[in-house]
Amino acid sequence: MIIGCLIAKCCAINQCRFGCILLLDLDYQVDRQLTDKENSLLKTVAIWLRGEMVLHLTDVSPSAELLYDLAQSNYEISCSALARIGMFVSEDGYWRVQEVRSDGFVFAEPHTRTDLDHLLDGLACHSHNSRDLFQRHQAVSPTKPALQDVCRDMVECGYMKVTSANSFIWNDDFGPWLVRHNVWDLDDFETAPQETVDLVLATIPGNARERLSGFPCRNKPDFVRCFFAQWINGKWEEGAWRYAPSDDWDLCLAAGIYEALHGK
Repeated sequence: MIIGCLIAKCCAINQCRFGCILLLDLDYQVDRQLTDKENSLLKTVAIWLRGEMVLHLTDVSPSAELLYDLAQSNYEISCSALARIGMFVSEDGYWRVQEVRSDGFVFAEPHTRTDLDHLLDGLACHSHNSRDLFQRHQAVSPTKPALQDVCRDMVECGYMKVTSANSFIWNDDFGPWLVRHNVWDLDDFETAPQETVDLVLATIPGNARERLSGFPCRNKPDFVRCFFAQWINGKWEEGAWRYAPSDDWDLCLAAGIYEALHGK
């Protein structure tokens, strides 16, 4: 499946975990509050992820209220995202699970688009561990109500499509998160025009181009992470580092840059 990009978005890059200097975590949309649909999605994703973390980590942790993330990416990313909205609290190398009140879950307010981006990052990374969710280009039919709620809200936000009464398939708009976590391949996306690729490459400092063309970034999920960490709002941002995927990731541009630096 080749996905064409109709709208040029914005993106980012810095050095990655391969000997990188971690700099400012720049939240691309930090000041934008959530729409009603996004706010509903944030809550359903958070509730599902919380349940998944408790389910998977309790047996390797001191208790169900104090979880150890095993230094494993899907757990680290998810627990950190839940801490951003007040459902978890970091505590001496563990994650303290906040109690559920009698009137329901408590979420730190206000929420921003970046909070949702990090939760979706956790969902995409953890999808490999969910039989009800991990499919590349096929429909999923979740059996648990919490995940059904997530999928319905994903549809409302344009990240999934309904294929039948209780079946859903990933939509192109969720591509940034799926490519980042190797659920989809960057090759699924058409490359941007060569003229656009050349213009972008000309604005990236030489040392950054060297990093992007290096062996560690031959891995496409790591490449997109590194590329979109500093290419923000159509320009290179030295000294910035953005961690979570976002709607502004132009994967057609990334595919073109990758091909220019690494070949097919």
